[in-house]
Amino acid sequence: MNTLRTSTKLYLAAVAIVSAGVVAACVTQTAAPSVREITLATLFTGLVALAVRFPLQLAYRTKLTLDTVLLFTTVLLLEPGVAVMVALVGSAISDVWQRRPWSENVFNTSQTVLYTGLSALLLTAVGWNYDQLLYNTPFQMIAVIGIGAISYGVSTGTVSVVIGLESGYSPTSIWRQIARYEGAELLAEFALGVLAALLADASLWSLPLVTLPVLAVYRSMDHQIKLRKQTIEAVAALADIVDVRDPYTANHSRRVAEYSRAMAIELRMTPDEVGVIEMAARVHDLGKMILDISILTKQSQLNAADWACLKQHPITGADILSRFPQFAIATSYVRHHHERLDGRGYPDGLRGAEIPLGARIITVADTLDAMSAERPYRPANSMDVVLAELERCRNTQFDPVVVDALLRVMERDRIALPGSEYSGATSPAYLSY
Repeated sequence: MNTLRTSTKLYLAAVAIVSAGVVAACVTQTAAPSVREITLATLFTGLVALAVRFPLQLAYRTKLTLDTVLLFTTVLLLEPGVAVMVALVGSAISDVWQRRPWSENVFNTSQTVLYTGLSALLLTAVGWNYDQLLYNTPFQMIAVIGIGAISYGVSTGTVSVVIGLESGYSPTSIWRQIARYEGAELLAEFALGVLAALLADASLWSLPLVTLPVLAVYRSMDHQIKLRKQTIEAVAALADIVDVRDPYTANHSRRVAEYSRAMAIELRMTPDEVGVIEMAARVHDLGKMILDISILTKQSQLNAADWACLKQHPITGADILSRFPQFAIATSYVRHHHERLDGRGYPDGLRGAEIPLGARIITVADTLDAMSAERPYRPANSMDVVLAELERCRNTQFDPVVVDALLRVMERDRIALPGSEYSGATSPAYLSY
């Protein structure tokens, strides 16, 4: 967040100002803290700093921290002024500890203070008894659930807006993605927060008992995230073998993934959809691992036997990916990235909308890279030739909507093409294999 858009800066300033107002409102409603409150505040401040310091990295530049358990416990145990100071100091300490950019520090601390302070104020509004939690009425206990839901909405909503402003995605789609990946875990954190508060209310010495389930949640989530990431990286590494075998296609898959991502974003697809398309593009040629190297490096045009072998690679790649749950949707994109709108593609001869949009995007990205890079049987085509070929084959081989998205991206210099300084004879787009 070093270089921020003006809209993002204004949003960060607004969140900080509102958070400052919430802090002031909390402090004015709180008397001088007791020794017990000071002790608990000190303990939870340190724990919050540690929790924020060691987050779980999720997809699309989002992170999940387990400070929610601690902060919700604090809100239930301590009066608003003390609880909001725990959030403020604990988050600030962690931000300084990690040496984050100032803008990120301001936002992280502000949004933490905001959802903690609002929760504390709402709890006070329903007449919460901080001295004996079990003495609260059934209405007040039920209100805790609603306050937890509001806290969740404020916490994830503020993050979704800032990511949306910076990435161009819809904040609503960002929020849905966060809810999908971490919604259940966050609900578990709120439940653990209530349990921890009840234990602490009964006896401070029983508070460590909640540590085990909190650590179990953390370890489980960390394991799942790492396993998913390692699986994706392992399959991508297999796909890289194809590029290593053929020096003419070095980094081809990476470039196709870059182009596909740019076009998907231009088409205003959701972050989930963009991620799946980028992932599929990254491994779209995985099936070429089984091909004889002589086919990939042949100095002349392919004969009928060569084409028969080559046309199996989308099927092989899809079969390999189907074994991994992480690539469930990506599998169809890989299988169909050589289909054509007019039905003359392979392996299934799909037409028009029968071809998944992700596959249509990868088709254009794959052809773009094939034509703009040098191949064994021809030099790289000039950019004029590439654009003319894309235009000629729209509505037959390529989806015109996708082609238009690519042209808009190229006009804004959002992608860098290899070998664009070369010029050569036109190679029909359908020969990009």
